[in-house]
Amino acid sequence: MAKHDLVNPKTNQLVPGVSEADVLDAVAKSGYPLQNVVSHYLETATFRTVEEWSYLDKDSGQLRTIDVKAEKPLFEYKQGRDIRIRPSLVFLIECKQSQMPYVFFLSRHPIPVSHFPVFAGLHGEEIAIKTDDDRSTYNVGILGALDLQFRPFLIEDPEFCSSFAKCARKGKELELSGSDPFLCLVSPLVKALQHFHTAVKPPTTAEYFDLYLTLAVAVIDGPMMGVRVQEGSNKLAFLPWVRTVRHEYFEGADWMERGRAFAVDIVHKDFLQAYVENHALSFALEFSRLAIKHDKVLASGKAFVSGMNAKPYVELEKRLKPR
Repeated sequence: MAKHDLVNPKTNQLVPGVSEADVLDAVAKSGYPLQNVVSHYLETATFRTVEEWSYLDKDSGQLRTIDVKAEKPLFEYKQGRDIRIRPSLVFLIECKQSQMPYVFFLSRHPIPVSHFPVFAGLHGEEIAIKTDDDRSTYNVGILGALDLQFRPFLIEDPEFCSSFAKCARKGKELELSGSDPFLCLVSPLVKALQHFHTAVKPPTTAEYFDLYLTLAVAVIDGPMMGVRVQEGSNKLAFLPWVRTVRHEYFEGADWMERGRAFAVDIVHKDFLQAYVENHALSFALEFSRLAIKHDKVLASGKAFVSGMNAKPYVELEKRLKPR
């Protein structure tokens, strides 16, 4: 039946006391319109989007959802099986609307984040480097091996914070609540990151890999303010983008992997396009170019670098060779 043939039954109507204006007001407050706007923008930017994407909560074991998952391939399909690494950029997104401001307690310096971005889809997240002037094996993260660890997107562009809160009214005054924004934004996104990393882990026999550069992003339709705590006075400023860091502990993991730091980028809705196109995508395209150039190294997790003992960690990307 065509849509123009659909006739609404008389019983499908609002009950007395509930108006269309009431319904529209509830919709506006729900966050769903923002979710639709974000998803639509990403589709126009050639991302494949899924709304209400499901993940398994590692703590409760229950199936939950985040608002949007968006994916953009960063390679040409015509390359086919000529490359062993097929990189993509993935956003896992939560959307929130609020009339009350979010307040971020800003760090004086960039905060090191061990798992940012999250690289999913490989056997491992380090490259084991052998050399010709030392018997040692140097284990180097993917960013370090590709000389990308000091790019502006990672350490210079955003403001950093370890804690933030949301204002709420208490009578005529405002008070800060720290638990609500964490439970509604940071915790679901970090759990979604962990689930995605596990879900796309390749079989041990894999030789060709879909490599996902994965970012957790909270999109806020509401005031975002940073505060620099100083002795004697605190300074407030409006901010369109803040990176907040969350430390996780994994019981039973290898001793080097028990403590991990994840990051969530919190972005104002009217800065989202600039964030995606000028920052995240720009970095991802640079990463993609180098990942494809060194596809055999990333696929195997092994490399050879001449003179590693004499010049450790200096211009590794230019010296990187498969082994």
